[in-house]
Amino acid sequence: MTKTQATAIQKIKKYIEQNDMHNNSDYEFKEFNVKETNYGTVIVYSVTGLKNDEGTMAAVLCRNTRHIFIGRRGGLRSSKWDTIKKKTVNLKGWSDVMTYGCKH
Repeated sequence: MTKTQATAIQKIKKYIEQNDMHNNSDYEFKEFNVKETNYGTVIVYSVTGLKNDEGTMAAVLCRNTRHIFIGRRGGLRSSKWDTIKKKTVNLKGWSDVMTYGCKH
């Protein structure tokens, strides 16, 4: 893992804490996994939700999931399903990935 990728991971985690969890102690990371691939890409998988929501409808309906790929130089990529166009849209760059790359 490069220094740029490590910095991007810290920025992503901070952004998620501020925006998905609203800097509120009622929310927590259910999962935050970082995996490095053989070809130099780092994959970040994050799930956030309310504390103690296991077994409730909030566990199904109110969790935020992010699946982000970080390149060797720190570039971000993700994808989302466009229901109007009926196809996957590739997201590139910080603003697109962090704004539109979240599944509720």
